[in-house]
Amino acid sequence: MLPRVYADMLDRWQERDRTLAEQAQICTGCQRQGGRCAWRTTTASGYVTLCPACSGEAFQAYKGHLQGVAYSSLRRTHRADDYLCCLCRESRAFIWDHCHEHGFVRGPVCSSCNTFEGKGVAFLRREGSVQHLLECRGCRKARTLPRRFHLDVVLDHLEDVERHGRCRRRPHAYRGEYAHGVHHITLYCHAHASTSKWTKVVTVAEAAGIVRAFVESTLSSASVS
Repeated sequence: MLPRVYADMLDRWQERDRTLAEQAQICTGCQRQGGRCAWRTTTASGYVTLCPACSGEAFQAYKGHLQGVAYSSLRRTHRADDYLCCLCRESRAFIWDHCHEHGFVRGPVCSSCNTFEGKGVAFLRREGSVQHLLECRGCRKARTLPRRFHLDVVLDHLEDVERHGRCRRRPHAYRGEYAHGVHHITLYCHAHASTSKWTKVVTVAEAAGIVRAFVESTLSSASVS
């Protein structure tokens, strides 16, 4: 049994929490109702709620003018939060995304897209994500991606080309053991319960070749469109 005063305090807290959650869904520009935290964006002074239309009016679109510029040389006058996120194009950008291997700026991104970049295959499959990674002049010139994406590209490639016997279903590829420059990748077909798993061996050199072909295909598709 809780004391009545304590129970009343909990009730007031729950009501206040519900009210704040509802307010966080309303665009501060046009008062439109959005989904839960869908339009929340981080700023230097805290979070604000802006729908895509109001964000487009408040912040400028990034035109790629810093492509090839080293992240370490950015001046304070180049503020990421002056721009829309160049990935989702709906939220105010929060930071300058850059290639940690070559050091070049890729573009301004919001905190949500910056977090999603760590999702591997899921990020690579999102429209425009690979092109964004290739905004790095070093990656584009070498026809590669940052090393942390190499295995993700290989896994997606194997799911495209590997099949369990004559089965037409796309298998699932999983990260396996890595030793002495060789990836041992496990593939699994849900259609065959008894003999559903097999292993594919991919060397680092083969993985680099798969990544290069993937990048070439992406750039070719972009030039055609």
